[in-house]
Amino acid sequence: MNAAPGGAVDRGALVLDRRLGQGGQGVVHRVANLRINRAAADGGWDVVYKEYAPALLPDLDAAALTAMVDLLDELSGDEGRWLCEKTAWPAAVVRTDGQVSGFLMRAAPDRFRFDFRSLSGAGSGTRRLANLEFLLNDDAYTAGIGLTVGERDRLLLLADLAGTLDRLHRIGIGVGDLSPKNLLLATTGPPECFLIDCDAMRLRGASVLPQAETPDWQLPAGEEKATPAGDVHKLALLAVRLIARDQVTTDPTALTALSPDLGELARRSLDPAPARRPSPAEWAECLRAAAPTVPTASAAPPADAVSDGAASDGAPAPQGRSKSSFVAPVVFVVLVLVLLAVMIARSRGTGDHAEGPGTTRPPTPSPTSASPTRTPAPVTTTPARTPTATFDPRSLDSAQTDRTPLTASALLPVSFTDSKGVTYTRNSGSTGDCPDDSMKESLQTALRKAGCDKQVVGTYIDANARIAVAVWVIPLADAQAADRGKQALAEFSITDWSLWCPTTGPGSQLCDRGTDIRSATQSGYRMNSHRYLLQSRALYINLTTDSSAEEWTNAAAYAAITEAGP
Repeated sequence: MNAAPGGAVDRGALVLDRRLGQGGQGVVHRVANLRINRAAADGGWDVVYKEYAPALLPDLDAAALTAMVDLLDELSGDEGRWLCEKTAWPAAVVRTDGQVSGFLMRAAPDRFRFDFRSLSGAGSGTRRLANLEFLLNDDAYTAGIGLTVGERDRLLLLADLAGTLDRLHRIGIGVGDLSPKNLLLATTGPPECFLIDCDAMRLRGASVLPQAETPDWQLPAGEEKATPAGDVHKLALLAVRLIARDQVTTDPTALTALSPDLGELARRSLDPAPARRPSPAEWAECLRAAAPTVPTASAAPPADAVSDGAASDGAPAPQGRSKSSFVAPVVFVVLVLVLLAVMIARSRGTGDHAEGPGTTRPPTPSPTSASPTRTPAPVTTTPARTPTATFDPRSLDSAQTDRTPLTASALLPVSFTDSKGVTYTRNSGSTGDCPDDSMKESLQTALRKAGCDKQVVGTYIDANARIAVAVWVIPLADAQAADRGKQALAEFSITDWSLWCPTTGPGSQLCDRGTDIRSATQSGYRMNSHRYLLQSRALYINLTTDSSAEEWTNAAAYAAITEAGP
């Protein structure tokens, strides 16, 4: 391996494998030629490389990132081993042309992944990260995608997290952006959590980048971020929502029903005054005491859940929810942090557009015209919702029987690949009112007549940050209303819809004040599926007017709309 100044790793020594994800901060790649902890009994751990987006580098505190890496040498052997078993802690700084460009970390262990099941069967059984965000939906949904986690295991998950927070705080680490998107759950072994995005944490008061928070997981206005008291506040939000199967509630009623002591602990933790909040250790003790007193199954499965593929008109109870999916633990041996290069090679990348096996060109979209702009909230990254394998798709035809959560995680894919072989990754997603006031006024009127009152909107970017795609998913009363809505909207161009953008990173500049997109080459499609009306829009971020770009925007817009929906 080529060593960069300060003992860091030179990016040119990394052989990059497939891209694992992309967000507002940068891109994460698997590294093919490195292993961490080669002395471990399992042969060591896979390595991933997070490369920061160039726009973030001026705000990056390289000394803070280096201090995170150096912490592993400062800790005792037992403490360092524990930190690397519970978190994807930065293991080495990576430099490009002498400047810090990212860092290496351990890949999430396989026990924090699960075999994801999908509605269509395509992609069923694929291994995905088991984010805790999956558990903020009802039990019919979580069982349908391949996760079964009862009440007792939820409390034990929270107890493990509380114990982890207590130990991190004693080391001098504040998590800060503590939300389900940064937490994984073990699907084998005892209930436990694994923390990712550790470079967003604060070590001894220093942050690599300015502290940020996930929407709906913020601290009270004006409170300092990434403190022990702030972490406890967010732990309480997680406890309340994990038991309630709700993504935004702050009501501890469901938690109190399991344990009055836990309910009281949540109320104290949500106190606006940080000094009045309890410690993570108090949470861990109370959770461990409460866990044996609750059933392994869900305390109150939703009465209107769909079971055995039947559309629910009454209250059939979900089946098979009582047994935990956790089995024997995986035991790690002594941690020796070693980064070994198998070869020294320049990193591998893709061209402007990676060619796939299919090249079928979708139909030409409607002409373009002027469009207003709109910016949604940042995405909370989770894979798309899918019902159980025996799910009856006819239940999606009516709001009376459709149990799909109205969230980006339920209605928008994490990523999709178009007919040109280009892969797009979701970088923002939100639920909002429909219509939004930045749409063309006549379009707003048509949507209101169709019965639209809510919509889910997501944005996607390709790996090379060339093309931006926006997707709208609009639930209506029933399948007939969706079909009528599609016909009523036939007269409108794609550019009559507002342009949505991520709040930061590639594509965000399209929503900058004064940006003119009227003459840019762009494509869009409209369709209805069950009770849902769907719309897509794709254009080059550089706003090219070259007509040859249309085949690429066509492919992106068509793939986006066919992958969206329940």
